[in-house]
Amino acid sequence: MSGPSRHPLHGIGMNMTNAFLAIVTALLVTAFVKPIFTSSPLSMALTSQDSMYPIVALGVYRHVAASMDPLFVGTPFRMTAIMDTMQEPKSVRYSPHNMATVLFNLHPRPKIFITGAAISRQMTHESIHVWNAYVQETKEKNTFVINLCDDPPPHGDWASHIMRRLREHYGSKAVPEDA
Repeated sequence: MSGPSRHPLHGIGMNMTNAFLAIVTALLVTAFVKPIFTSSPLSMALTSQDSMYPIVALGVYRHVAASMDPLFVGTPFRMTAIMDTMQEPKSVRYSPHNMATVLFNLHPRPKIFITGAAISRQMTHESIHVWNAYVQETKEKNTFVINLCDDPPPHGDWASHIMRRLREHYGSKAVPEDA
């Protein structure tokens, strides 16, 4: 005999649960998210790659950069990649080579690079050098660097500092005062 026999309907409960969750998710997206993205001028602009500003961040810990996501709600800015110095496995941590690989392969192409305040000055300058080479090679327009290492935020308020810098560079239409 060749092991336990499986009934053709074995596991169907799990498949039905997954199918049910997929249907519920689709209905919720259609009911709540789709109307938001089809009705407002800002959201129409956000769907265009020309008006979206992809961000790549470098920091010591991934979760710190990831905590910036709520800042960008209602703006054309999106965190598209985070590199850090503690990621496992070590082979995917920040290195000039890994950063270049990330920059040249993201779509849409990154326009903003944010360096964390806690990384070393040497790593900051090295990563900005990689960023500048990427910008030069791709001829990407309207790019911007926010260097929190060399230009730390007043009183440690990095969220307001980042939004102020984005507002200064991209204008108040892209970054409303209340963002």
